[in-house]
Amino acid sequence: MTNSKEVYEVSVKTKRILQIGSQTTSSDQWWKARKAIQDGMIGKMILSQDSYHRNWNGVQNPPGEWNRPIDAEAGLEGKGENFVDWKMWLGQTSNLPWSPDRFFRFRKYWEYSGGIATDLFYHVMAPLNLVWGGGEFPYRVAGTGGTYIFKDEREVPDTFMLVADYPRGHSVVLSSSMANSRHIPGLIRGYEGTIMMVEHGMFEGRTDYITVTPERHAAEAFAKKYGSSEVQIKMEQRPSHYLNFVECTRSREKPVLDGFIAHKAMVPIAMAVESYRSGQMLYFDEQKQTVISSPLKKG
Repeated sequence: MTNSKEVYEVSVKTKRILQIGSQTTSSDQWWKARKAIQDGMIGKMILSQDSYHRNWNGVQNPPGEWNRPIDAEAGLEGKGENFVDWKMWLGQTSNLPWSPDRFFRFRKYWEYSGGIATDLFYHVMAPLNLVWGGGEFPYRVAGTGGTYIFKDEREVPDTFMLVADYPRGHSVVLSSSMANSRHIPGLIRGYEGTIMMVEHGMFEGRTDYITVTPERHAAEAFAKKYGSSEVQIKMEQRPSHYLNFVECTRSREKPVLDGFIAHKAMVPIAMAVESYRSGQMLYFDEQKQTVISSPLKKG
């Protein structure tokens, strides 16, 4: 989290155009959902939910997420492209002896990775912050889960959940498991309606349309205003993430996912990892940009 803040601050200080990479963030579905919320189609937003599930068992050997193939010829004594500068790779982490598993499968270890949260959840949190109109920082975050299936050398959990509450009065629930591939629906819920982002449930996947459905108490007014009991909003072509970046380097305009929004997306992810590891609910002091262990006193 500290690194994301530093990256943002350096981009401002140096006046550089910074575009952070995140899957589908430049796709139209997020902008259409943002407009639907701003137009009042679902009333006050109260909850965004998503999942990122997959299961590589039977696809790779040994089974388990991030168990990538190990090159037996790679190492300290390797020649040419098989040579590994292990000391440089370790950087500021612990000075451990050469470990092929840590090198090729680094996402299994806390020193180099936040597991599911940092590898996958960013592709959801980043575009969600765009949907929310530029995003905001959470005030309370919890991370839960465990290693339920893949009992190998890994330190990170194979099943992980993030829950974050925001000051404006809405929450986010992200569910994931690397031992089951069935997604839950990607939804943005409001008091008066719901936006179905992706029917197959993979929130960060591209889609041809999003669907807005009213709550029962708002159905009559919704149908009168939109002429239907349910509205499908079709997607339009937008510039690619890369093209947007190139165009912004010329115009000096803010890109789709600049450093500040990216930092807002990273804060709850980093807090969820820290919460899981510490076993504590954590809070965020936006003014001081620090994580704290107890709620801020009001007033």
